[in-house]
Amino acid sequence: MALVDYSSSSSSSSSSSPSSTAGVSDGEDDRPLSAPPAKRRKRSRPDGPGALPSAPSGPEPNMPPLPPAFHDSYASAVRHSVVDDPALHQGRKRLIPHIVGNWPSHLYVEWHPLADQHEKLARLVRTVGEGIGSRVELHSFMTSDLGAPLPLHVSLSRPISLTTSNKDRFLDHISSALRASAVRQFSVCPTRLAWHKSPDSNRTFLVLQVASSSTLGRATASSNPELMRLLHACNDVVQSFNQPVLYQNQARRDSADEAFHVSIGWALDLPVDEESGKALEAFGREQFRALGSWKIPVPGVKVKIGNVVSHITLPSGAASAVSKSLSNSFFAL
Repeated sequence: MALVDYSSSSSSSSSSSPSSTAGVSDGEDDRPLSAPPAKRRKRSRPDGPGALPSAPSGPEPNMPPLPPAFHDSYASAVRHSVVDDPALHQGRKRLIPHIVGNWPSHLYVEWHPLADQHEKLARLVRTVGEGIGSRVELHSFMTSDLGAPLPLHVSLSRPISLTTSNKDRFLDHISSALRASAVRQFSVCPTRLAWHKSPDSNRTFLVLQVASSSTLGRATASSNPELMRLLHACNDVVQSFNQPVLYQNQARRDSADEAFHVSIGWALDLPVDEESGKALEAFGREQFRALGSWKIPVPGVKVKIGNVVSHITLPSGAASAVSKSLSNSFFAL
C-alpha cells in the first residue's frame, strides 16, 4: 500500500499564519486572551492541490495476500519469562531449559489453512473435546490467546538447541543438505485422526496424520517419500551437531514413514483409552469427510533459530529420477 504524499507547503504555510502566532504574547491582537484566535478555513477547488481524496464510491477492492516472509517476521510468541514457569503456559514445561547464549531451534513445514479450512479444523477440535468429556481439557492449536488464526506445521526435527558459535554454520549446512536432497515442491493430504503421546512430557497431542498426495490410491513402498527424504537430510545435519534426531529410534522400519502429522490440539495427562479413542471417530463424520481431499502444499522447509525464521525453498516442477540407492536410504533412519 503506497503512503499518502502530503505537500510540505501546506504545513509550512499554516505554521506561519499570522492568526496563529501574533497577539497572544506581544499584545498585537486586541482580542481577550481567553478567546483563542479564530482558525481560517482553507478553501480549495475540489480538484486543486489542497483537495482531500474522496472516499471510493464502489466496493473496496480485494487486498493482495500477505507475502510468506511476513509470517516469518512474527513467528515467535512474546517471552514472558526466562524461568520455566508452567503457570504461564497452561501447565506445559520447557523441554530444553533456557540457557543464555543458546538458541532453541526447530525444522518444520509450515501450513496456513484457508479460512474455511481453519473453521472446519477448529470445529473438529471442539467436537473431539466434547467426545473425551470433562476428564481433561483439550486445548486448541488453531488460534492464539487473542483469537487470531495460527499456522500449523509438520515437524522435521525435535526441539534442538544451538549455540551462538554454531548457529550460522548449522543454517548453512541444513540449507545445503535440503537442496542436495533433490526433493521438489509437493503436497500432502490428511489421512486420519490420532492421539500422539509425547515421549518427553505428559502431553498428548491430537494430530492429523498425513500422506503424500502422490501416493494416495497407489501401492507404494512409502506413503511419504518426499518427507522421508527431507527428514533423512535433516537428521544427518542435526546429528552432526550432536543434537537429538527425529523418529530415528522407531522400532519398525515403516513407523517413521507413518509418523508425520499436523498437531491441532493437546491435553495434559490424557488417558489414551476406549473413551478417548472413540472421540477420534469424529474424523469420519459427514461434516469432516472433506478433510481427506485437502492438499497441504510443501513449498519449502522453515528453519527457526531463536526468533529468526529462514525459509529454504524447494525447487518447483516435476521431480527428477532418483537413484535406487538413494531410494533405499529412505528407510535407513
